[in-house]
Amino acid sequence: MKTRRIAIKELISQGIEDPKELAAKLKVTVATIKRDLEAMKSMSEEDFTFQKRQTPQEILDKKDEILRMLDDEDYYTENGDINISKITQELKTSRATVMSVLNGE
Repeated sequence: MKTRRIAIKELISQGIEDPKELAAKLKVTVATIKRDLEAMKSMSEEDFTFQKRQTPQEILDKKDEILRMLDDEDYYTENGDINISKITQELKTSRATVMSVLNGE
């Protein structure tokens, strides 16, 4: 879906704006194009880009940061459980990343 919307944006920048023509070029239905066009109105410029892959060093740095957080009592709940949500939000990372560090991967 994201790839299709990026393609629609590119085609529009080339002057192709008719939903029927867009649908034919992208081999989807006109209804799909119309839904995408409506959704694109509220999308930010960042929504039209793909996230770059992290380098091995960035991954190691993130793991080190997670380990540092695990030593800090601010990242635990009152019950003594790890506040995974707080870590994921602060580092803008996935729960899976935090869990892999917790599991020693």
